[in-house]
Amino acid sequence: MFNRYTNQKNAFRIPGVLSVVLLFFLVMSGIHVLADEPTTIGETDIRPFDFSGSLSLISEGYMVNGIDPRRPPGLGQVQFNSTFSILGFQSGINILYSTDDNRFRQSMNQFNFQGSWRWLTVAAGTVAPNFSKYSLGGVSVTGGMIDINPAWFSLTLTGGRTRRAVEFTDEIGFREPSFERWLYATRIGFGNREGTEFALSGVYAYDVAESIEKPGEILPAQNINITPELKLSFFQGRFRLGGNATVSAFTRDRRGSALEISELDDFDWLTDLITINNSTRLDYAAEVSGQLRLGPVRLNGGYERVQPGFRSLGLGRIRSDHESFRIRGQFRLFEGRANLSGMHNSARNNLMDDKISTLQREQISTTLALRITQRVNLNLSFMQMSNVNEPVDAGNPIADQLHTDLISRNFMITPTMILQRDMTSHSVSINGSYQILEDKSMMVLQGERPGSDFDNTTVGVNYNITLPSSLSMSFSGNLMKNNTEAGSAIGNALNVSTGYSFFDRKLTTNINLGWSRNGIEFVRIITDPDLENLLSDGIIRHAVHNTLQNGNDFIDGEYVVEQWSHQYSINLTTSYRFENGNPLRLNIRGLFSRPDYEGGRKYNEFHAVLRYQHRF
Repeated sequence: MFNRYTNQKNAFRIPGVLSVVLLFFLVMSGIHVLADEPTTIGETDIRPFDFSGSLSLISEGYMVNGIDPRRPPGLGQVQFNSTFSILGFQSGINILYSTDDNRFRQSMNQFNFQGSWRWLTVAAGTVAPNFSKYSLGGVSVTGGMIDINPAWFSLTLTGGRTRRAVEFTDEIGFREPSFERWLYATRIGFGNREGTEFALSGVYAYDVAESIEKPGEILPAQNINITPELKLSFFQGRFRLGGNATVSAFTRDRRGSALEISELDDFDWLTDLITINNSTRLDYAAEVSGQLRLGPVRLNGGYERVQPGFRSLGLGRIRSDHESFRIRGQFRLFEGRANLSGMHNSARNNLMDDKISTLQREQISTTLALRITQRVNLNLSFMQMSNVNEPVDAGNPIADQLHTDLISRNFMITPTMILQRDMTSHSVSINGSYQILEDKSMMVLQGERPGSDFDNTTVGVNYNITLPSSLSMSFSGNLMKNNTEAGSAIGNALNVSTGYSFFDRKLTTNINLGWSRNGIEFVRIITDPDLENLLSDGIIRHAVHNTLQNGNDFIDGEYVVEQWSHQYSINLTTSYRFENGNPLRLNIRGLFSRPDYEGGRKYNEFHAVLRYQHRF
């Protein structure tokens, strides 16, 4: 059956790619044999040639019935990583190829070559430059990168394509259209990258408007940003300060007519790079941070502000209209027997006061880790989160509807005990958590709507035993119950796993069996004839007021409705290590879901992964 994961074109191409990779691998392995001689140049420790790396071949199979598939039915991957040096010149090649790649979305295949000699590094293929938090990072560039870092000076240049053109289509497997996007960036730094440094970076990116014929609602964008960055390090790195700010000029639609602004005559170079029109916005994002390491004390904090509408085509994604302040601390006491840590984070939006409400968030947490004895540990933690949405104008007719005030508190305790006797070890851990949510929104306080209040209790137990015979076993179980005004959600789970090593630990197997039962219970007003149907489906347990039946007559009223389902899982993992040390791993996972009521979704899901890795 053809579905959105089928990709016959790439499945046909994989043998040719595998042949190329294997041929390259054989050639490089032959060179590696020649490089095994431990000769060096003169009296130095530099070897004429050195080569190492790994080749991984991965094959996946997937099958499901009863629900839509969540992954492709078949998948093949090749991962090749190598490092080698020639007369002290360090280099490497990395390749990733997947048959799941197709022309309906951005490519996931990668090829990368990297070489370095002393303070010079050159990379080509798929590179991942990371300049600063708001200018460039989180995107892959198909092109190249040069990095120069002699002592107190550094220079990085990168450029290439970050997105390929994807036309709109109704074919299965399509995700979203995209213009072809190119990016060029540079970073100049003065100082020590790991210590005190001042750096200035610039990023220029643009979409090729003619790269697709049917863009639909997407617009070709253009962006240029500049980032000054300062890092200060004192007392051998024990105290650090840093800050960076990115100013970004972003044009949402570069096809618009450019504005003629006389004040920009002195900046012709800027207007030559980016089209300034009615869709252009100039915004900034900035961050300052500090860190202190003083004996057993660790402190760090920061402040960031991202203006509304801030965009950078050098980032994967970013949340604009955001301001936050954070501080974290850690204290080691009693020679490390006690570790106390805490965190406070507050954030808000509506920085320009141009919205009808402001969302404020606050998070406070603390954790105490105690090593009571060599065998007994105890972790205690508490976290509180609040989300308050306040209307800017209290006289707004819908001010009460806009107001929300939610606060949650979570308490956790985890004792752990480890016992060792002869060659047998036991470990037992218990984890318990209790979470409550209070809804103090104005509409709730006025009785206009029900609150979102709930309390959640979770208890889990885990036991592990390892025997001298290489046999290990573990047992775990947990209980969860969530209570709300509307009803309850209940979950139970049990897991048993065992592992054993054969043939002097060359063959290792592990099998895990799991069972879980999840359900919801809620009160519902039911009237005939729905009542008889629900009774036959087996999802009504009893009436709230004991009026379920009167002889053979069904009585309208409030009934407790429940819906339960069971899940069974099996996970088998086996690994064999050959004489040359290369591992072959097989993982098979099965999941079977069985609802206890009519209309529930029954499904079976299987996933198998075979992986062979050759190290050289």
